[in-house]
Amino acid sequence: MSIPAQASGEQDAEPDGPEGRLRRFATIWSRAIFPLTATSLTRPEFERHLLPLARELSLTLHAHPFDASPAARIGAALVDAHCTDPDALSSTLGVVDSYLVLYCGGNGPGELSTEDARARCARIQHTLASGFSQALRERTLAEQEAIARSALTARSDAEQALHATEARFRAVFKDAAVGIGIADLDGNILEINDTLTRMFGGLEHHVRSHKVNEWVHPEDSPQVWKFYNELVRGERDHYRVEKAYYRNDGTVLWTNLTVSLLRDPEGRPQYQLALMEDTTERRLLNLRLRYEATHDALTGLPNRTLFFERLEKVLAAKDGARFGLCYLDLDGFKAINDSLGHAAGDRLLVEVADRLQSCATAPGEMVARLGGDEFVALTTGPGTADAVDELAGRILNVLATPIRLDGRELSVRGSIGVVEGPAGERSAAEVLRSADITMFRA
Repeated sequence: MSIPAQASGEQDAEPDGPEGRLRRFATIWSRAIFPLTATSLTRPEFERHLLPLARELSLTLHAHPFDASPAARIGAALVDAHCTDPDALSSTLGVVDSYLVLYCGGNGPGELSTEDARARCARIQHTLASGFSQALRERTLAEQEAIARSALTARSDAEQALHATEARFRAVFKDAAVGIGIADLDGNILEINDTLTRMFGGLEHHVRSHKVNEWVHPEDSPQVWKFYNELVRGERDHYRVEKAYYRNDGTVLWTNLTVSLLRDPEGRPQYQLALMEDTTERRLLNLRLRYEATHDALTGLPNRTLFFERLEKVLAAKDGARFGLCYLDLDGFKAINDSLGHAAGDRLLVEVADRLQSCATAPGEMVARLGGDEFVALTTGPGTADAVDELAGRILNVLATPIRLDGRELSVRGSIGVVEGPAGERSAAEVLRSADITMFRA
């Protein structure tokens, strides 16, 4: 993905005021996605169309309290504007990542810090992508239903005028942008189009060699096969689910699957028609955005967001569940940053993170970076009183070995605050505050 550079003559022209910077952001955005958009608008007209969306992105970035949900409407608005090419989403996320904070972040008194602005920007990207994906899915499903109705009509008319309808059905079947398959009620696959064959790796015999009810995947929800059995018995006319399949090379294909029952002229169940939309790349994008939003970019450890999600889940557990938490602050880290530079400080943090990660490998244990030189380690289970002491001991032991940076051996020490107790008595914020106080006493 490439972000369009500023045109010659514009590089030195700084937009005046917030509105000027906002318009510059809209200009960059329009240049990035206009070539990927199926619209009758000119590029200046398209830029004016994007300006209100850019303004809403800016307002979302600065909202107090922060709420990223409006970004979902912006993603849906892109689909409404016929920006349905996957590269349009990729380019939009790139523009937001590179330019939203730069042009709309602000730097006056009371404005967001760069760290907060970047964190909000990441949440906005995730929500925008989700809104785009949901709108695109709804649009695709509407198109699928239209194709299904056309296929059903063609199949019904074939009994009355076989030669006239065969050509129409074949055109819909062969040239459809979604995968289409027809099977009998026993699950034997009778027909598949080229799109479906490509989705499964390009080997038609691999698809035809399986019955429908053999395409089981470990992540299938119980409803998938419940709906399937009801359909082949004639108890329902269609169903729609998200389903995964194994391709012939062992990779996983994720789909939005719509299955419809085809009946004969007397209304008896005869065939099943499946329409498949490949959602694998969209799913991987969502997973990547989720990972980036919940993990520290420097160390790869879970960040504050993911740690609080895990801690709140632990504290909500019942039946006598307990937890133990270690709050670690590195002693003298600022001196290392000041004397050796921030790059050396970052390498030191990465090495510390690797060592801490090696201490929390048992089930129910995790390590996270809260920010700066502050880390937390969490353990859960019935015997956390002893387990958290052992975990703290392991952490101090791994930090006792000097870290070698740029030919120097640096001794790293840390202060640890430990909190242990039963779940359900305190909130996550209260637990972390208690650990912070204990750490400062240490």
